[in-house]
Amino acid sequence: MKKSSKNHACTAAIDGYNYDEDIAEAASHVGTGTIFNICAVIGAWGLTCLGSAIVQYGIIDIVKGWLNAISCS
Repeated sequence: MKKSSKNHACTAAIDGYNYDEDIAEAASHVGTGTIFNICAVIGAWGLTCLGSAIVQYGIIDIVKGWLNAISCS
C-alpha cells in the first residue's frame, strides 16, 4: 500500500474505476428513453385515431359506442 496523504491509504481495489456501473447506467437510460419514445408514438397514434373517429362519427356516436362497449348488455 502506498500513502497518498497523511491519514489516507490507497489500494488498487479502492482507486480502481468500475466501468460496469457506468455501462449498466447507460443501458438503463437507453432502455428508459426507448420506452418513453414508444409510449409517445402510441399516444400520438391514439390521438390520431380519436380525431379520425370524431370526424367520421361525431362525439355523440363515439360516446354511445363507448358506453355500449363497457356495458354488460
